[in-house]
Amino acid sequence: MACRSRWRHIVSGLVLTLSLVGCSFGSAVTGTAGVPRMPETTQELIGSQPGPLAGTQFYLANYPHRAQIVKVLDRLPPLIDGMDQSLIDVYWGQLLTLFTEDYLSPQMVVDRWRMASFGSPDVGDARFLFRENFNVQIILDASGSMKEKIGDKTKMELAKEAIKEFAESLPEEAKISLRVYGHKGSGSDAHKQLSCSSSDLVYQLQSYDAKKLDDALKQFEPNGWTSIAHSLQMAQQDMAQFSADKNTNVIYLVSDGIETCDGDPVAVARELSQSEIMPLLNVIGFDVNAEGQKQLKEIAAASEGLYANVTNREQFKQELERAKEIAQKWEQWKRDALSEVDAVLIDRKKWIDAYDRDWYEKNWRESLNVGAAIDYLTATGKLGNQPREYLLQKRLEREALVTQSKEELIDYLVGLTTQTYSEMRSEIEEKYSGG
Repeated sequence: MACRSRWRHIVSGLVLTLSLVGCSFGSAVTGTAGVPRMPETTQELIGSQPGPLAGTQFYLANYPHRAQIVKVLDRLPPLIDGMDQSLIDVYWGQLLTLFTEDYLSPQMVVDRWRMASFGSPDVGDARFLFRENFNVQIILDASGSMKEKIGDKTKMELAKEAIKEFAESLPEEAKISLRVYGHKGSGSDAHKQLSCSSSDLVYQLQSYDAKKLDDALKQFEPNGWTSIAHSLQMAQQDMAQFSADKNTNVIYLVSDGIETCDGDPVAVARELSQSEIMPLLNVIGFDVNAEGQKQLKEIAAASEGLYANVTNREQFKQELERAKEIAQKWEQWKRDALSEVDAVLIDRKKWIDAYDRDWYEKNWRESLNVGAAIDYLTATGKLGNQPREYLLQKRLEREALVTQSKEELIDYLVGLTTQTYSEMRSEIEEKYSGG
C-alpha cells in the first residue's frame, strides 16, 4: 500500500507540475499504467509536440530566464534511491516533456525546395507560376507583446528595420503593401473591441517609395490584441483586383502569438488561398512559444504556405530574403534573362544542410538542458544517486535516437532530390505523417 501511495503521490505531483507550465503528455506516445511511452521512432519524434521550455538555454548559468525554469523544477517531487524503475520512467518522461524540441518533418525541406522552384511548371501549383505582375503584402502584428525586447531593441523595432530593408531590395517593378493590426487601444478587456477591429493598410500596394514607407512605419506602435483572422480577411479585400491570372501574389503574415480576437485564422487562411487572388501565404512567427507555433503552423498548412519561427532580426531578414529572391527571379523572367532550365534550378543541398544543422542544434540544446536540469535536481537534494544515473542514461539514449533519426532523414532527403514536388509530398505523407 505504501508503494502504491508513493506512486500516486509522484504521478500526481508530476501532472500538477506539468499542468502549471501548460504542458501535457503531448510529446509522449500513449503508454500503459500511467507511464508515458516516449518516442522510439523517427516518425514519433516528428509527431512530438515541443515542450513549454523548448528553445531555452537553461544550461547557461547566466541565462536570463533561468530563475523561472528553476521554479518549475522546484515543483517536481523527489526521487530517492530504491524507488521502482517505473516511477523513474514517469519522471523521465515528464522531465523530457518540459524540454522537448520541435523536430521538423522533412516536408519542411521539400516546401523550401518548392519556394526555390518558383516559376517552374514542374511544381504543379499555379500560385508558383510567374505572371505579369509581382505583388507582396506584409501583414504585421502590432499587438502589445511586440513591445518585448530581443537584445536591446523591441520586436517591433526589429520588424520595422527588416521590412524597410526588404522593401528597398525589391525590383523596381515589383509592388509591396503593408497592413498592421492590433495597434489601437490596449491589451485591456475594455479596449478589446477597438483593438480587434483595428487592421489598417498603412502602405498601399505600390512600388517602393522610401519616404512613404518611412511615414507609414511611423504611424503605429504595438499596443493591443491579435486579430489575425480579421487581418487576413482584409488582405483578401486589399488584393481583390489582382487576380492570379495576371498576378503573382505573395503574403507574409508576421505574428508573435496566437489569435486573441476570437476569430478562426485557419479557416480564413484556407479561404484566402482558394480565392481568385490565389496568394502564397507564408507565416513568420516572431519568437513564438509552443502554443503560438502550433496555431501559426496550422495557418500556414491550411494555405499550403511555409512557416518559420525566428528569434532575432537576422533570422527575420533571412525569411524575407526568400521573397526577395523570388522577386528577382520574376524580374529576370520578365526580361527573358533566364532560360527555362535556369529558372527551375534550385540549390537543394543547401536546404538539406540547413535541416541537418537544425536537428543537430535542437538535439544538442535539448540534451544540455535536460542534463542541466538533472544536475540542478541532484544539487537540491531531489535526486538520489540511483535515479540520477538512470536519468543520465535515458538522456544519452534520447540523444542517440535523435542523432540516428537525423541521419536517416538526411539520407532520405538526398534520395528525394530527383523527384517532382507532388511525388515527394506523397511519399513523405505516407512515410512520416501521423506520428
